[in-house]
Amino acid sequence: MTSPLHILNDYWGYTQFKPKQEEIINHVLAGKDTVALLPTGGGKSLCFQVPALAIEGICIVISPLVALMADQVKALGDSGIKALAITGGITFTELNTLLDNAQYGNYKFLYLSPERLQQEIVQNAIKRMNVNLIAVDEAHCISQWGNDFRPAYRNIHLLRELHPYVPVIALTATATVEVLEDTIEQLKLKEAAVFKNSFVRSNLSYQVKFETDKPYRLENMLKNEAGNSIVYVRNRNQAEELSAHLNQVGITSSFYHGGISSEDKKNRLADWKGEQVPVMVSTNAFGMGIDHGNVRQVIHVQLPESIESYFQEAGRAGRDGEAATATILYNEDDKRLVKKQFVESMPDTKEVKRLLRTLYNYFQISYGEGEYTNHSFNFTEFCQVYKLNTLNAYNGLTLLDRLGVLRLSKEFGRKSMLQFLVSSSVLLKEFEQQQSFSVVGKTILRMYGGVFETANAIDLVLVSKKMGMSVEKVIQILQEMEKQSLIDLKIHQTDASITFLVPREDDKTINPLRDDIERMKSRKQSQVGKVIDYLEDNSHCKQLLLVRYFGEVNDTPCGICSYCKQLEPGENTATIEETSRKILNMVDERPMDSRSIVESLNLDESLVLSVIQLLLDAGKIKLNAINQYFKK
Repeated sequence: MTSPLHILNDYWGYTQFKPKQEEIINHVLAGKDTVALLPTGGGKSLCFQVPALAIEGICIVISPLVALMADQVKALGDSGIKALAITGGITFTELNTLLDNAQYGNYKFLYLSPERLQQEIVQNAIKRMNVNLIAVDEAHCISQWGNDFRPAYRNIHLLRELHPYVPVIALTATATVEVLEDTIEQLKLKEAAVFKNSFVRSNLSYQVKFETDKPYRLENMLKNEAGNSIVYVRNRNQAEELSAHLNQVGITSSFYHGGISSEDKKNRLADWKGEQVPVMVSTNAFGMGIDHGNVRQVIHVQLPESIESYFQEAGRAGRDGEAATATILYNEDDKRLVKKQFVESMPDTKEVKRLLRTLYNYFQISYGEGEYTNHSFNFTEFCQVYKLNTLNAYNGLTLLDRLGVLRLSKEFGRKSMLQFLVSSSVLLKEFEQQQSFSVVGKTILRMYGGVFETANAIDLVLVSKKMGMSVEKVIQILQEMEKQSLIDLKIHQTDASITFLVPREDDKTINPLRDDIERMKSRKQSQVGKVIDYLEDNSHCKQLLLVRYFGEVNDTPCGICSYCKQLEPGENTATIEETSRKILNMVDERPMDSRSIVESLNLDESLVLSVIQLLLDAGKIKLNAINQYFKK
């Protein structure tokens, strides 16, 4: 058997393991069940990839993240390692072929979703394979108390029945004590050893800043910053708009979300890593599986949905061990918004049933049919046809995905892309000669800025509505413009695809999941509450709050977070009492925004902002409609 260190060096070029990796690998190689609880950047994947390469046979990897499966299969292939993934939207013949390849094609890794594992054909094929290891990624998904709980994970123990003597390794980056214990029990691990790295990051400064003028604050944080930065937002439109704003003020940035093409993702990641574009504005689609050391800042300009997701995203800063910061910028509106987005709009059982029936009717699927059928899906059109609230419908679809009823494609929300290839003067001459070009072209120019400089995502349904013209007619005219080399056009008439994972049985499908639905809704309420508690706690070190959430016993303040820094004495630092008095005197004379208060006081900015928040919490000052503070 080739040694783990040789495998590490031969395939990945590393000369030594990260902390805990070698211990975990040796424990797996000894044929024992193992739990690897390593924070983001701890190198979880190598903990199953290295031992699987050291032993004859194939490793079965269970993961709920289709995008990450594809990324890992590609990365292994680039290193000369044979791996494949079985995802949704394939025919029975294609499934058979892939399973035969896994069994007879000298493959080392087979990636599956937990839902795929439920198929009898998949189970029978795995039973015939020479399996050397079972790896369960994102293992916290099996726990009813875990972030991203998926009921389909409960049946992973089927693998143990198929191969009772094969070791199992469970991997996760974020698990509380309660979740960890439940995970071990649900996976039926035998005398499993738990390997856990400390969650403390001595080089990472956690900052929480109350901010009424986020664009101004963000610009100051990003100007002249060496290295890379990630700015997290909640949706795709915000990613595109904020990136455009930063570019306008001279901060080179790009945006990243699930709606851009694979080629664009690859190019943008390369530009970001190479620091040609140092700032990436993104939804949570960016960062998963991306190992890049020189990230100096991770900034959330909108609130994360849970401490678990925040800890993972913040942890992408400072992986090289050098000083880095993870900052949340928030205001009172953000707290209301996160509750509305993740708690109030979460559907109950009755609403989930109604949504599923509507989907089946939309695709004209008969009772007892539809299992593993794939359908192109226009989300906007679907909501319009049935007059559905888009946020509620989206959360309902996400819930059905998590419950294992269907699989929603990662292209959700994808739009058509358009760029003008000629100058504005040439275009106007064409408009004079072609009335139809003029009507469509001018509508797009009024709706979307920057279409001369770069390809823009455009909503064809919205464009057609503005013009009172059918979508088909708009597309026909745009295709004519493309033939004349006036525009570059990529048409996406559907913005998602849905694969149904079970046959249509309407209420019979949802009734057994009633408790899971209600538990998920309650869990989400608790998670959002914990995020707000983290923001509003002005009495403890921010790093200690995070590590204690995950059950780590630690009483040593980090000394570098927003709480610890405000306590640090310095030449120009006033006491909290003195600063409070000065601020109260200023806003008593006239209402002032936070930027004006900071600029008027020759004091540490973080201290001033912290004191403003303390005064607001204490009810001594209030905020008016134009984000100015005044004395109560």
